[in-house]
Amino acid sequence: MTRPDSAPSVAPAARWRAWLKPLAGVAAVAAAWTGGVGMWLPDWARPRIEAAATEALGTPVTIAAVRIQPWTLAVEVDGVTVGPQAAPWFTLKQAQTQLSLASVRHLAPVISRVQLTEPMFWLERQSADQFNISPVMARLMAPSPQPKPDSEPTRFAVFNIEVRDGLLRYTDRVLKQEHRVEQLQIGVPFVSNLPSDIAVEVQPRLQARIDGSPLKIEGKTLPFQEGHRSEVQLAWQSVDVAHWLTAAQPFLPPSVKIAPQQGQLDTNLTVHFEQRPEHAVPMLRIAGGLQLSKLGLSLPQAPGLGQVDTGWQLLKVEGLDALPLEKQVRVASVTLDGLHLKARPLTVGAAASAGGAATPVAPAASRVAVTPESSTASTASTASGASDVAPEGRASDTPWQWSVGTVRLAAQAIDVQTTSAAAWPRLDRVVLDVKGLDASAKAPAATWQLDVADQHGMTLRANGQAQVARQQVEAKLALDQASVQPWLAPLAPSLSLPLSVQQGALSLQAQLSARLQADPAATSPELAQPGLNLSGGSVRLAGVQTQATASGVRDQVHLSELAVEGADAHLSFDPAQPGLRRMSLETVTVNGLDARVTRGRQGQWLGMAPPRPASAAARRASAKPQEAALPPVTVKLLRCQDCRVQVTDQTVSPAALLSLQRTDLSVANASTDLRQPLTVDLRTQAQGKGQVNFQGEVRPQPLSVQGKVGLAGVDLRVLQSYLDPHLNIRIAGARAQAAGRLQLQDDARRGLSVRYQGRVGLSDLSLQDRVNEADFVSWRTLSLDGTDLAWANGQVNANLGRIALNDFFGRVIINPDGQLNLTTIASREVGAQPQSITTPQPAGAASAPAAPVVASAPASAALPTTTATAASPMKLRWQGIKLSKGRIDFTDNFIQPNYSANLTRIEGTISAVASDKPEPATVDVAGAVDDGAPLKITGQLHPLGPRLYTDIQGSAKGIELTRLTPYAARYAGYAIEKGSLSMIVHYKIDGGKLEAQNQIYLDQLTFGEKVDSPDATKLPVLFAVSLLKNRHGVIDINLPISGSLDDPQFSVGGIIWRVIVNLITKAVMAPFSLLSGGGDELGFVPFAPGSAELSEAARARLDTLASKLDDRPALKLEATGRADPAVDVAGLRAAHVDRLMRAAKAKAQGQPVDEVEISPEEKSQWLTAAYKAADIKKPRNLVGLAKTLPPAEMEALLQASAPVSDAALKSLADHRGDAVKAYLSSKIPPDRVLLTASKVGTGGLPDDKGPSSRVQFDLK
Repeated sequence: MTRPDSAPSVAPAARWRAWLKPLAGVAAVAAAWTGGVGMWLPDWARPRIEAAATEALGTPVTIAAVRIQPWTLAVEVDGVTVGPQAAPWFTLKQAQTQLSLASVRHLAPVISRVQLTEPMFWLERQSADQFNISPVMARLMAPSPQPKPDSEPTRFAVFNIEVRDGLLRYTDRVLKQEHRVEQLQIGVPFVSNLPSDIAVEVQPRLQARIDGSPLKIEGKTLPFQEGHRSEVQLAWQSVDVAHWLTAAQPFLPPSVKIAPQQGQLDTNLTVHFEQRPEHAVPMLRIAGGLQLSKLGLSLPQAPGLGQVDTGWQLLKVEGLDALPLEKQVRVASVTLDGLHLKARPLTVGAAASAGGAATPVAPAASRVAVTPESSTASTASTASGASDVAPEGRASDTPWQWSVGTVRLAAQAIDVQTTSAAAWPRLDRVVLDVKGLDASAKAPAATWQLDVADQHGMTLRANGQAQVARQQVEAKLALDQASVQPWLAPLAPSLSLPLSVQQGALSLQAQLSARLQADPAATSPELAQPGLNLSGGSVRLAGVQTQATASGVRDQVHLSELAVEGADAHLSFDPAQPGLRRMSLETVTVNGLDARVTRGRQGQWLGMAPPRPASAAARRASAKPQEAALPPVTVKLLRCQDCRVQVTDQTVSPAALLSLQRTDLSVANASTDLRQPLTVDLRTQAQGKGQVNFQGEVRPQPLSVQGKVGLAGVDLRVLQSYLDPHLNIRIAGARAQAAGRLQLQDDARRGLSVRYQGRVGLSDLSLQDRVNEADFVSWRTLSLDGTDLAWANGQVNANLGRIALNDFFGRVIINPDGQLNLTTIASREVGAQPQSITTPQPAGAASAPAAPVVASAPASAALPTTTATAASPMKLRWQGIKLSKGRIDFTDNFIQPNYSANLTRIEGTISAVASDKPEPATVDVAGAVDDGAPLKITGQLHPLGPRLYTDIQGSAKGIELTRLTPYAARYAGYAIEKGSLSMIVHYKIDGGKLEAQNQIYLDQLTFGEKVDSPDATKLPVLFAVSLLKNRHGVIDINLPISGSLDDPQFSVGGIIWRVIVNLITKAVMAPFSLLSGGGDELGFVPFAPGSAELSEAARARLDTLASKLDDRPALKLEATGRADPAVDVAGLRAAHVDRLMRAAKAKAQGQPVDEVEISPEEKSQWLTAAYKAADIKKPRNLVGLAKTLPPAEMEALLQASAPVSDAALKSLADHRGDAVKAYLSSKIPPDRVLLTASKVGTGGLPDDKGPSSRVQFDLK
């Protein structure tokens, strides 16, 4: 594409001669031109050129030869060397150039040809910021004189520019790299800014091999025309990607390390550029395609990972048409085939190094010194570039417009392991096909299809549409047979799951709709916001087996199937309120659940609690409360079918095992809105074969439960472990029953209220001694029919209904320390060994009481004072109690030898009673003692009123007294040889006052040999028995007691015991009081002072005494006549006067003295007669005659003359004794009445406030 020079025309031959002389001159000039320019000038110019170049570059420049063709204006330069002679950095084999004569016409240099042959350039990096040409570049970049503002640019034209066989060698001593550009061929047809050549299109070309990869660039350009329109075709083939990535490694950040293995890049691109008018965006278009094939590279340490190996067979981009400055990209197709990825986690050492490393500092190899000048230049350049790229009139935030016709991604193997625990399942097939991707707002939605399979047989198929501009994606996906364990295993360390999944397969189907930005045109507020919608979802999880992750814990959860149908959810991407907004599930079905969990000794759920976070920050983060409200989640129907739950509670020892089997549970209308009621239907087997049912409604908040409850045969032995630390009993058997309706309400204003109506029962109860497994309490059935139990605001309203206790047994023991075994049921201290409640227990350190436990038991233990008070919050009632087939085994180990008795054949009823009604219950209970003596209790009882009320009669007949020998031996000091006991008791408690009658009949009580007992009374027991026993051998005793139950020291048993002791004491100290049943009237017979005659009252008393003695033939009576001088002296004197009066009357009337009686009216008469007849010293008058005296003076003189002495008093006492014996001898055998020596005086008389003139009795 050269332009030939215009040559001068040849003169005509005719004029040759005319011009011969001038030609000669011209020849001479030509010869001089030839000699000077062709021969002399090269030698002259070469050293000067070397010197000037050396001066300009600051490095040696040598030229081997310079040749000039003077007539063709061609210049040849050979052997150019730049740089030190030992290490030149530029050599040129030959340079040829030719000046065109057109330069004269254009008045500007016009070079017709420039050719460089075998140029060789050696560039060497010697340090981080020093190259071998750095001094030369410094000189060249020195400031040069600025051209004048008005000067025009220098015009020039250069044609046929050519570089042949060039070589560029780059050596990096710092990075130890070397690169070569070989076989460099450059051709530029011309470069000209002459006005005539500005519109001529330039077509440059470049060919080379860069590190062995061929590069070809061809183009067209108008470099000096307005717009600078250019077109470049770039073809770089077979580029070794691994080689270039290795070379680029030092320039990457320290955290990015690449170990390329292979790869080949082929490009075929066309670049169009055109500068548009001012303020318009330049046109830059890149079109064509590229291909990156057989890529393989390794990342020794990817972010958050260890080594990553990845690559693909082919990445092909076709139909590329990009306008980057206008933010437009169009691609016909993108194909990624044979993708593979293998990632491994950080090793322990690498992880520690990565975690503890400081902020990386760029290595010296990648740092470049920045001077103020370079910084300023860079800033100016950046500003200039920004001005060029983003001129006025173009919005910098204009979105990119792009489209991709088809995208196909096909992966062969994706193998990722993010933790050392386990690798993610390998994806053996990932195929993604997308058609019609377009970012235009009006473009139709793209369609896509995804197909994924992993190594365990999982398949994921999804298809849908995508709207790029609106950032919306719709998908219909189906996941089948996804093995859960491999997918959860890598997450286990980060999720801290309490259970690890051993196996299980997940399948699901759903339709998804996602929006990444707001859509104002949406039909609903939910669809207008960014988020994810799920509809028509179904999930099936089959064959799940889990195991607790904690060491040594065997908790596990298995289930045959978990099925979810009708899932519908909305997940918001709104930055202000992200998260789940709603979820609804039609059905959730759990089949074959088998859960086995353990509660640890500290109360924690061993297999359910996640491991504690390792770091303090993680623990604080996990401890933060969840303040956000729960999103609305509803489950229309939740079912658990054929499920089993087993709980091992290690908070007690031995561990308790609670189990539910064959559980069928359905919950309807479950929701996170806790105010909505749930319909619950539960049917399960508890603790073996026990049945538990519940059907009703449950509202979590405020709490409300209403429904039917059913229990049948629920084994309660599981409670044993909870009772062991506190009780000395063992539950050998117990089964609970219930059938009724439960109501529970927890109202913020009214508080908690609970009500149960129905039936409650406890059957097959067997409580045993923990030490020897002996029976303690048992029954066949205990049922409460018609029960109505209510509790509200601390108020209890309990209707126990009809109570029936059948076939029951109880073991009651008094221990050697006098305590009932019932009091030791729950008397264990913490850590103490169990104590037997059915065998004798040694007495404690304290001395045993002198009487049985009943003697010191407080009233609260013997008879409760009340069961409710006026302010009692309890209302209690029952409809009736029925007892049948009862038996109570009683043993008293307090006395030795032990005493045992059995109450058998207990039958009876107790009628209805209520705490809020005054009507008492009617009691009618019967039984037997040792299967023989009948026992009966009847009357009325009201234990539930404000004050205890009882009116109970009890009777027992024919109880063998020989069974009571241990008591008699211990407390009486005698064994019982025979006898029977019958008793009738009547206890009445009303208003806190007790009135009781204890009528006791002892028949044929016969004591045997005396027994040495330290607790035996010292009183004469045999005498007391003889005193109490009648002629038929019966002792009939009535022991009335009374008292106030409000007295904390009041004790029924204590009172009875004291009455018995007092009875014996009274038999000794006041036997006649006991004999008479009242005071001591029978203990003596009173006489008138000075008299030995029995009055009518005395005879009546002796009759009574004789009758009592006649009924007690074992007793004998001792009688002692008594005379008291203080009383009987005056009596004797008065008796003397009385005898004198009766003697006077008897003499006057001729009657016997003993038959004479003197009435009060005639006393004065006979007193005067006796005075006159008495031979005593009498007062006389002046004439010596006896004076007539008043009656009182006469009686006084007569009494004074009476012969009274000690002998008279002794005789009076003897006569009194004789009179009594004579009278009693006519009533009872005389030998049973013994007279003892009479006594004068008051010594030895009892303080009974009776007269001292008496006959005193004593019993023997």
